[in-house]
Amino acid sequence: MLPFFLAARSASNRGKDVLGEALSSSYQAFRNTRKNNRADKDDQESEPEELTKDGRTQWYLSRFDGALKKLSGSVHPKVNATVRRVVDLWEEGEKVIVFAFYRETCRALQLHISEELERRLKKTAKRHYRTERRMPTDEEVEAAITRVQEYYFDKGDSPGRQVLDGQLEQVIASRRSALAKLSDDQRSELKDVFRRFLRARTTLARSFPLALHGKLAPEEVVKSFIEHTDRSGDSWRQKFDRFIDILERSTQKELEAFLSAAKRLTTGDIYIRDEEGGRGRSLANVQVATGSTTREARSRLMLAFNTPFFPDILVCSEVMSEGVDLHRFCRHVIHHDLAWNPSAIEQRTGRIDRIGCKAENKHSIEVMLPYIAGAADERQFKVMSDREKWFKVVMGQEKVAELISEETEHLVPLPEAVADELGFDLTP
Repeated sequence: MLPFFLAARSASNRGKDVLGEALSSSYQAFRNTRKNNRADKDDQESEPEELTKDGRTQWYLSRFDGALKKLSGSVHPKVNATVRRVVDLWEEGEKVIVFAFYRETCRALQLHISEELERRLKKTAKRHYRTERRMPTDEEVEAAITRVQEYYFDKGDSPGRQVLDGQLEQVIASRRSALAKLSDDQRSELKDVFRRFLRARTTLARSFPLALHGKLAPEEVVKSFIEHTDRSGDSWRQKFDRFIDILERSTQKELEAFLSAAKRLTTGDIYIRDEEGGRGRSLANVQVATGSTTREARSRLMLAFNTPFFPDILVCSEVMSEGVDLHRFCRHVIHHDLAWNPSAIEQRTGRIDRIGCKAENKHSIEVMLPYIAGAADERQFKVMSDREKWFKVVMGQEKVAELISEETEHLVPLPEAVADELGFDLTP
């Protein structure tokens, strides 16, 4: 906690603390802010906030540098909390959106979520492959998954591949009327899409009965695989049906876009540069969308996220906070980086609060607002919360952000009961 203690001591004004905000996001964001002397938030509308340095600030910065050399991003308290929450939800069969201001934080979250996901997947795969005598090693599990990929997916003439293709063709044939708009070529593409997501290493580790391969007939193994349910009660057969439902409701242009996005999305590991210039590995289940992501790629990610398939976790910056819909299969949003203006949080949450959202199906939208107590994070949370209460009273006018500035965090907050009493109820 030394860096956060130093941040608290070094704050020289009562307004925005550029370094403190970056440090509360991730160590990677802090290092970049420190290096460039400004906060390069991934927000197309705002100008970078300059870091002013006097002699006192320089002294603290030198201490920061020494403290952070001993730390890695994985031990950052809020990054850890976000990672644990995201992977817990993923294990429950949920999709999750995580919003962050800094590209460095988005990248750090992608890597650390993938690492934790990988760790838990190995445990799951070992349980699937264990024998009565002993627990298999990581190497034995990886070898088993490779054999499954070869037998059921890669070798076109193998009995396993033929059985799997037959099962997928039955799924498509059973929904013939729903897929009436699809040509024969598009039906073939749809089967390829289904097969691609089933072949993914993460899918096999999570759902394939590894211990049954070679012991039961391929028909029984494939049936067990496709009908295996996660903790949410969903099976891959149900996911196929839900994707077909999407195609049935789509126009021809939308249908082609969904198929194209599913075909082009990576299902293997993604290699990205880490903060030290090395190469980090991210699972395909975890994707990132920031200002450096092309519009075409962001559009594909949005379409793919609105299907039952990958990505399961989308880490994004403000570029995805408005004008996009991400609601079909997601009801969990984590605001890893807070905002001074509550309307920004409301805008982000609105990506999953739309007509036809998953929350309409007897599920509630769940919002997480993590912050670090005693740091710039907590002050930002308190100011934002007070502004939110006043928004209820003055009908959400943006002027509230000017009336309650960042310097007023020590004023007595507006009680919730008073805000409710003064607010307007516009429900019909």
